[in-house]
Amino acid sequence: MQIETWLSPYAVADHERSHARVCVVIDVLRATTVIATAIAAGARSVTTCSDIEQAFEMKRSASSDSLPLLCGERECRPIDGFDYGNSPGEYSPAGVGQRDIVMTTTNGTRAIDAASDCDVMMLACFANLSSVADAIIDEVSDVSVQDASSGSGAPPKASGLVRIVCAGTNGAITGEDTLLAGALIAVCHRKLSDTARFYDGPIELKNDSGAIALAAWQHCITHDKVSDSESLAQRLAMTDGGRNMIAAGYEQDLVDCGSIDVFDTVPQRDRLSPARFVSR
Repeated sequence: MQIETWLSPYAVADHERSHARVCVVIDVLRATTVIATAIAAGARSVTTCSDIEQAFEMKRSASSDSLPLLCGERECRPIDGFDYGNSPGEYSPAGVGQRDIVMTTTNGTRAIDAASDCDVMMLACFANLSSVADAIIDEVSDVSVQDASSGSGAPPKASGLVRIVCAGTNGAITGEDTLLAGALIAVCHRKLSDTARFYDGPIELKNDSGAIALAAWQHCITHDKVSDSESLAQRLAMTDGGRNMIAAGYEQDLVDCGSIDVFDTVPQRDRLSPARFVSR
């Protein structure tokens, strides 16, 4: 498996971007956590957009019997006229079950747009970490089988590339997204390999950003003693994103966003523009 990691959606110039088989977008605090939570709570779909007015227009153009919920934030705060903000705790089955959602956020939905050139797009958070790793492996395994069946005997082609894209904050790299990128790489390795030595395993890191993310996650486990959701939430509080959450009064969100493997649902794109996500 080949994995390329972008620690920011803007880490690679537009003219240097190649097509990816699978792209996994990460915005731990909080867009991808919220979308995964909403779909796990029974939302039919989540459509993302970068602009607030576009979200309002999508609601105005919807039929009266299927009006979407408007959800999201700007600079951590709920948007006037929207139904929900960007806290995972807001998204209950009673509130979003069997509803379509339109979402716009400061960083996460923009990262989705920036990473659009791929066959399969998934959204990852700590809450669905293992399920996303399983989904990645399934997709890349499909490509490997197709290549083998062609009779060429060649290794998987570039179309099997997995790209991890971290949303960051306003173009800057953030610790929480980097940690999840590293955790995702580590879990994929654990599921694919019988050796603890990463560089003896089946994953090829295509750039140093992946190695940086993996090292950050390993340091988080060994040095910061992160071993469960509670200790992870404490670690997230030490990141730029976590400090922003606390300053804005959303410290409880760190507990929800630090919950590990509580969902088996993986939001997957089923429409390119505007991007729409449903349960895989």
